[in-house]
Amino acid sequence: MSYRLLRRPLSIAATAVLVLSPLLAVPSPALADGDKEDKIAERETVQQQLEDIRLELDGVNDDLADTYMALAETELLIPDAQQALDDAREELAEAEDEDRKVGERLSAAEDEEKELETEVATGQDEVDRTDGEMAQVALSAYKGDGMPNPATVFVGGSPQDTVDRTMNYRLTMASQGSKLDTLRADQAINENSADRLTAVREEIDDLKAEAEETLARKTEAEEEAETAKQELDALYTRQQEQRDELEGKKEQYEGDQANLESRSSTLDDEISELARKERERAEQEASSGGPAPAVAPSGNGWTRPVNARLNSNFGWRVHPIYRTRRLHAGVDFPAACGVPVGATQSGRVIQRTSNSAAGNKIVLSHGMHNGKLITSSYHHLQGFAAPVGASVSAGQTVGYVGSTGGSTGCHLHFEIHEDGNAVNPAKYL
Repeated sequence: MSYRLLRRPLSIAATAVLVLSPLLAVPSPALADGDKEDKIAERETVQQQLEDIRLELDGVNDDLADTYMALAETELLIPDAQQALDDAREELAEAEDEDRKVGERLSAAEDEEKELETEVATGQDEVDRTDGEMAQVALSAYKGDGMPNPATVFVGGSPQDTVDRTMNYRLTMASQGSKLDTLRADQAINENSADRLTAVREEIDDLKAEAEETLARKTEAEEEAETAKQELDALYTRQQEQRDELEGKKEQYEGDQANLESRSSTLDDEISELARKERERAEQEASSGGPAPAVAPSGNGWTRPVNARLNSNFGWRVHPIYRTRRLHAGVDFPAACGVPVGATQSGRVIQRTSNSAAGNKIVLSHGMHNGKLITSSYHHLQGFAAPVGASVSAGQTVGYVGSTGGSTGCHLHFEIHEDGNAVNPAKYL
């Protein structure tokens, strides 16, 4: 299995993350750091998911596996792309709403400005008219033909004339006082309107600046939404193309499925025969008083063969390409090629072999337990570290993680058998 296949999904994932990165705004260094951390976490999640999927493709040739992994990666990216589009559309809706509100406030302020301009102009006309009337009266009085001199009110004429002149004088003075009061009120109102007009014009300037900002935000949101949609559409298009390509290659390599099932049966027969011979040997040694078998398994003393997370649990599963149901007879540990593999329990090396399915494989016998022979096997090794017949202790290196045989990436496939029958390793580990 080529190393190229192992590395390929990581490079694709990194590229896809970069392609989708324009969908994320970077308004500040703090948010930029958060976005960077999110994208790193997202990339690691996608990579781990791809790693898990890749391990389910054991026995599939490189070309078909490459095609399937490309499709799997595209489908893993689609949900994030859809979320990016949803976020961009939500941002656009908010920007459009804000733009509408600012526009309404600006329109109202401009309408108020027009009203105030009319009020100020009309008020000023009224002030000027009243002021002009009072000025005319004052000028006439100055010339002697205006307001009567108070001293002349009571001089000459009959008593009735005196009363009439007194009344006219009072009315004239009252009228002038009223006009003065009106003038003062008009001036105050006009000054207030002028002040309000100034404030409204300042508000309009601020709203115009805000409108420019909201328009820029709206434009940016529109561009981001369009970019997000194009990215998602491109992923859907790529997905369909890759599905078509996968279907074509499944037909091209249709014989692989039968070979896969055949190899699986061969491995079962092989381990059963190996266990039978080892059991006979152990029974002969026991009956003849020979050396005791390797340490029998117990609830303690069993260790993981590598320090890595466990995935692809033991049990029946459906093949991701062929959709056939088969037993996954062990567990997988994704780990880098070359990582040492330790014996999971003390025992003896009873086989080192290599085939197209398990690749380089080493099998250890751990002796009899409850009347059953317990063996452990380590598949897809890059190399061996212990010869057949060697006694090993728990944790001692017996080989190195690799990607040989029907492997699609560096990992350790680990199995435990009781009398040649595969059991869930979780029973021991």
